[in-house]
Amino acid sequence: MAKVTISEALTWKKTLQERHAELVNLRNENSASTKRFYGVAGDKNEVKTPVYEVKKLDLLITQVARELRLVDNAIKKANAKLTVPGYDQNDSVLGEVA
Repeated sequence: MAKVTISEALTWKKTLQERHAELVNLRNENSASTKRFYGVAGDKNEVKTPVYEVKKLDLLITQVARELRLVDNAIKKANAKLTVPGYDQNDSVLGEVA
């Protein structure tokens, strides 16, 4: 595994989030079998069957979600150790209303 900077980890987290959303959407569309009849007399039909194996798709979603949690925790740990260079917090800028 490659070591990454916080910026790279944030980019990777965004990529993981997008992939997770894509896979969940794919699973939701793929999970049900649909059979529709349409037309005046119901003489035309549409059959939708699953394209991907549900168990493999679910496992992939779980793996991406786990990686997402790991990178999020790693970012939080790194942020807890670092300070922002060149900036000192000044609470007096909030001011007081008298």
